[in-house]
Amino acid sequence: MKKKIRVVFFLCSLTVIVFAAWSLIRSLRPSKGKAYERLSVEEAREYMSYEMKYCIVDVRERAAYEISHVEGAKNLPVDEMVERADKVLSDRHMMLYLYGADEDQSCAGAQKLSDMGFTSVTETGSYQDWLAYPEE
Repeated sequence: MKKKIRVVFFLCSLTVIVFAAWSLIRSLRPSKGKAYERLSVEEAREYMSYEMKYCIVDVRERAAYEISHVEGAKNLPVDEMVERADKVLSDRHMMLYLYGADEDQSCAGAQKLSDMGFTSVTETGSYQDWLAYPEE
């Protein structure tokens, strides 16, 4: 009987430790002092390798997107976000990885989406940054 109690106690303790570690890691992801997270493309690709549901968002103007974009990215220009975000992005809790023409544009898009209530927004820099780290 004591052996069963020890096993149950051990498994419960292990579950609590794993959950606490997971919660700590999730709470450390957002960038300090910002409503959104800032990651490098390399870090974003690492997260994307095991995340089940995410969306890459190109916040550049439509003309730039049509010339070239990251495979699978959805186009949502910063100037059109308020009107189109809910149509283009179906889930406000889905992980979003944004890039723009430059870091300022992607930061503006990330801030705007965060202000609109999107909860998992990550800014990853510029389109050129994505080109520098091609998918393997």
